[in-house]
Amino acid sequence: MPYDSKSIFPDFIVFPSAISAIAIGLWSVQAYKLGEARKDYKVKAPHVDGDPKFELIAHEYQNTSEALGAFIPATFMFSYYISPKYSAILGGTWLFSKMLSCCSFCTEREKETVYVRAFHICLTHLSFFGLLAGSAIGIGSSLHNRYKL
Repeated sequence: MPYDSKSIFPDFIVFPSAISAIAIGLWSVQAYKLGEARKDYKVKAPHVDGDPKFELIAHEYQNTSEALGAFIPATFMFSYYISPKYSAILGGTWLFSKMLSCCSFCTEREKETVYVRAFHICLTHLSFFGLLAGSAIGIGSSLHNRYKL
C-alpha cells in the first residue's frame, strides 16, 4: 500500500511499530553511550574488556542487541494473533525495564541493589516470554482452527 498522509493503518501494525521504533531508538542511545564509554575508559574497538564500569555498559548493550532480534518479531506476532493493545503493554513493559536498566548501567551502578537488578531481569524476561507465549498460542490456535487439528 503506497504511503498516503491520510492513511490509517490497523492497530496490529501501528502499535508494534511504535514499540519497535522506540526499542531501536533505545538501542541507538546505548550504542552512543558505549562509544562515549570507550573514550572515557580508553578502551579501543573492538575490545570489550578493561574497566569494570565499561564492561557493564558493553554488557547491557550486548544484551539489548541480542534481545532485539527476538523481541521485535514477538511483538508483531503477538499484536497480530492476540491483541495490539496488549502487545503494546507487554512491549512497553520490556522497554521500560530496559530503559531503567540502561540508565542504571550508564550512571552509578553501585547504588543499585541486588533486588533492583533482579526486578529488571524478571520484568524484562516476563514481558518477553509473555509476548512469545502469546504468539505461540495465537499461531497454534490459528493452525488448529484452519486445519481442525
